[in-house]
Amino acid sequence: MPSIGIDFGTTNSLIVAYDKKKNAFSYFNFKDRGNTPTPTSSTVWYHDGTVEVGKIARDNINLFGDMEGHHFERSIKLKLGTSQNLNIFGDSVPPYSVAGRIISRLKEVAINEWKAEKVGVDMSRAVFTVPINFSGDARRDLRKAANEAGIEITTFIHEPFAAIVGYLFSKYEKESNQQIQQRLENLEGKHILTFDWGGGTLDITVVKVQEGKMVELGTAELTNVAGDKFDEDIAQYAWNNFINKYGDKYTPEYLEKIRKKKWDRMLAIAEQCKFELSRWKATDFILERVTGGYEDIDLTITRSDFEGLIAEALDAACNRIDEALHQAGIQDIDIYKVLLTGGTCYIPAVKARLNEKFGQRVAEVKNADLAIAQGAAVIAEMGWLPFLTKDIQIALSDGSFWPIFEHDTPIAVHKSAHNSEEFCCVDSRNKRAKVIVCEGLGQVRDKNLAVLNIPVPGYYDYGDEIVVEAELDRNIVLSVRGHSKLAVSNGRSIRKTAEITQLCFGLDFHGGNHGK
Repeated sequence: MPSIGIDFGTTNSLIVAYDKKKNAFSYFNFKDRGNTPTPTSSTVWYHDGTVEVGKIARDNINLFGDMEGHHFERSIKLKLGTSQNLNIFGDSVPPYSVAGRIISRLKEVAINEWKAEKVGVDMSRAVFTVPINFSGDARRDLRKAANEAGIEITTFIHEPFAAIVGYLFSKYEKESNQQIQQRLENLEGKHILTFDWGGGTLDITVVKVQEGKMVELGTAELTNVAGDKFDEDIAQYAWNNFINKYGDKYTPEYLEKIRKKKWDRMLAIAEQCKFELSRWKATDFILERVTGGYEDIDLTITRSDFEGLIAEALDAACNRIDEALHQAGIQDIDIYKVLLTGGTCYIPAVKARLNEKFGQRVAEVKNADLAIAQGAAVIAEMGWLPFLTKDIQIALSDGSFWPIFEHDTPIAVHKSAHNSEEFCCVDSRNKRAKVIVCEGLGQVRDKNLAVLNIPVPGYYDYGDEIVVEAELDRNIVLSVRGHSKLAVSNGRSIRKTAEITQLCFGLDFHGGNHGK
């Protein structure tokens, strides 16, 4: 029975099914681009007692975004994991319920319009993709949203990692599944870098194929510096131009009130301008009758203007590439292939910088906005579950490292992995025991994951024992807790906790759940 993968994105979302017997993908949304599969807009429109999701919601922001009785939610993915509910016509709505609306719509279209279940697709379980830095609370909220849609999340996979799998399997879709797996093994020793820049995040992963496995060696990310941020930059640029023209006619309070009222419409126009600037050298930002005096925003924005707005972000993105390569212990020249995925990668300046850095090794990804969901569907159908590719370690005072979870430990299975270790605090003079959690292999540290500063009594005549407890759960979230045994005995223990999601993992081509 074909299995599904879901790419729940900041801007767009998509369900894809994969059948390993036929080595074929199935798609469930063709409405926006003729016969070409296309994602569904992650926009929700509340009005007149109804809720609409997708293209119809996105297209109507510019018409109704500033009108009473209409409420739009964009980029709800960025609000998952936050403690603040949304005010929708006076109702307090948790973000995961809005996300659940989007996932339910994806499922509804697949079943009702494309008869997914009638052709044998299992719509009850799915692999979901997430950004590398997606918090534990956000993952738990996404699981709630999927549950509201009647879908069980079998595992989470990093979005850029899934993109590699999707790219390889879709590129050779006419071949048999066995032939594709042989192609994967022929990549032995090769390094692949995915640069996935979407609406909410930039995610970078460096993957190596070794011994029939695909393993992450280094990752990096930029959060909240992506396509949505660029929309805001364009909208603010247009608003600043309007203020320069008409600002002296109105009070600052009135102008700020107008800006807030018009902001959803301005973002929608800005997003369209961003798309057009990927094709043309200039475009117009037009918003009529902004104020009671009927002044308009009518501004020509050039590609050069836009590139100036995003220059700092592009520099930061390239620095993150270097960070991922450093973690992986390799250099630019060691990369075999670079994959560009995510809508922001369509921006010419982004393509140019990556081509400048990697040359002809930058691969053209056909239908790049499908690759992540394709990869998730393949992983679901093949039954691959992730495992740690590096040791999770505690740094010791002598410069060595003690593993609390060793590489090859299975993760995202139904049962969480647990471990507890005791360490001696050798210097408690500042009444703090520093526990450094890191990732690496053997006696090599690749990066620090977290630091716990645990209060201790600070008696100088003898050391204190520090208890470190670790749990690796099905959301691929590592929770590390620490406390002083001596403080517990005195009834004054303070436990410190860190939650870590930036873990490198791998997949085994030869089976499902991987273990030692």
